[in-house]
Amino acid sequence: MHRKTGTLTQGKIVLEKHLDAHGDPSEKALEYGYLNSYHHTGLKNLLDEAVLTHEELEEHLKAKEKYRKIDEIPFDFVRRRMSVIVEDTTGLNTLICKGAVDEVLSLCTRVEIKGEVIEALPEYDAKRRQIADDLNSQGFRVIALAYKQMPGATDEPTYAIKDESDLILLGFLAFLDPPKATATEALEQLRQLNVDIKILTGDNEIITTYICKEVGVPVEHLLLGPQIEGMNEAELAEAVSATSIFARLAPVHKERIIRVLQSKGHVVGFMGDGINDAPALKAADVGISVDSSVDIAKESSDIILLENSLLVLQQGVLEGRRVFGNIVKYIKMAASSSFGNMFSVVGASAFLPFLPMLPIQVLINNLLYDFSQTTIPTDEVDAEWLTKPRKWEIDEILRFILCIGPISSIFDYLTFFIMLYVFNCWNNPTLFHTGWFIESFFTQTLIIHVIRTNKIPFFQSRASWPLILTSIVIVAVGAWLTVSPLADTLGFVPLPPLYWGLLAIILVCYVVLTQLVKTWFYRRYGD
Repeated sequence: MHRKTGTLTQGKIVLEKHLDAHGDPSEKALEYGYLNSYHHTGLKNLLDEAVLTHEELEEHLKAKEKYRKIDEIPFDFVRRRMSVIVEDTTGLNTLICKGAVDEVLSLCTRVEIKGEVIEALPEYDAKRRQIADDLNSQGFRVIALAYKQMPGATDEPTYAIKDESDLILLGFLAFLDPPKATATEALEQLRQLNVDIKILTGDNEIITTYICKEVGVPVEHLLLGPQIEGMNEAELAEAVSATSIFARLAPVHKERIIRVLQSKGHVVGFMGDGINDAPALKAADVGISVDSSVDIAKESSDIILLENSLLVLQQGVLEGRRVFGNIVKYIKMAASSSFGNMFSVVGASAFLPFLPMLPIQVLINNLLYDFSQTTIPTDEVDAEWLTKPRKWEIDEILRFILCIGPISSIFDYLTFFIMLYVFNCWNNPTLFHTGWFIESFFTQTLIIHVIRTNKIPFFQSRASWPLILTSIVIVAVGAWLTVSPLADTLGFVPLPPLYWGLLAIILVCYVVLTQLVKTWFYRRYGD
């Protein structure tokens, strides 16, 4: 399971600080940040929305009347910044750039301090980066803000990325997005279910470390996007196996990590809510988003969570494993039963002078047996079975069928012997048909409760009440058919009392032997 840091936080970002290049409060930084977000026509992210909550600035700045948008240089995940160019009433064009601290600082040749523009010296740049790092270490998301002013042109000017140069650093905007209250508990529960958690985020390593520590994710080693750029697939595969936290990732990095994990045989779920998560959500085996995500993230997802709680993930994992467990139960039961019946029918046909069971009786047997299994979806799965992920392994199911299936044939042949030599059915095929119908049907239904669990049935693990009741009702219906008004039509006759006593012994022996073989099987091959 992989997620970005944004899915671990509440997603309710608040603009807490607007600072100049010295780290002191700056109204101008707030105003220029507002103008950038106000005139930004692309998809506004949570940071833009947090800035725009300062609605009083629209009237104070006369953002619409005094400033006319000229052009926009959109955000991309390589530059990690975006710019808006506005024209004021004097005709002066102002380019306002905001983005990741390192990317914006690298474009600034000057810096504004208390209204004075001075040259940006390298030794002071390190101090400004330290301001951002200190804010990150306190849990703030920080973006840098820079600008430059240019004379207006007679014709409508157009701007490009090359114009994001020779900028004046204005300051920083710091946002707070606290972790979800359920994040720590949810991550711990997923770890208990042996779900490997990896954090994939575009945030820098400092804010990523802070958030991970807040939610209880140990930070031992981080792998950064720029490091991934120089890795081939083999190197990346080795690094991904040894790393749980990845920071400063571009969308293509997230997708590469997921592809590498899938190539190693992992089933990957990815949870994200932003535009930059769309490729990863699409590539993952299960893409998960939340209802408040951007549209492209939701469209790229397989599952959209309606609750703002990560505990839903743990519940989803458990439910998925329970459903898968019940599917495997059904296949093992149905296939083992059919495999055993095949041996019995083939063997009986070799020495009986009549059919071992009438076609209509075979159909009724299968119909009632199928009804008895309709409540398997309500059944619980052993807690131990849920603690780790399971794969669809046809070879394991085949081994199980080959081991368990023939057991029913042993008791079918024992029933044949009893019907032929105890009840002298050589010349009474109707009684033989009825006897084998009941034994076959009873053992098939009873064995559901043995195969459904790795434990001792009825004592250590009991089926759900709907499954128990269905089994009892269906068995009763099958027994009733042999004495019902339909008996003649279906080819049944009443069975002697001795038969029912012998049947009880057969059923007990069948359950005991199947349980012993099943226990040996799971010890030999695992569960």
